[in-house]
Amino acid sequence: MMNLSPKAMRSIAEAIEFRIAAYQNRLDSEGLSEDEISDITNDSMFLESLLQDLKKALAIPVAQFF
Repeated sequence: MMNLSPKAMRSIAEAIEFRIAAYQNRLDSEGLSEDEISDITNDSMFLESLLQDLKKALAIPVAQFF
C-alpha cells in the first residue's frame, strides 16, 4: 500500500470530484446507449466509493514528527 501525504490525497480527491462531475454531465446529455449509461454509472459509483474512502482517511489525524 502506498503512503500518500494529505496534500496528495486532497489532490486525488479533487480530481475524482472533477471526473464524477464530468460523468454526470455526460449522463445528462442525450444519445447514450443503455450500455454506455450502465458503464458510466458503474464507474461513477466506484469513484464515489473511492472518494468517500479518501475523505475518511483525510479525517484521521496524522501524527506529526519534528
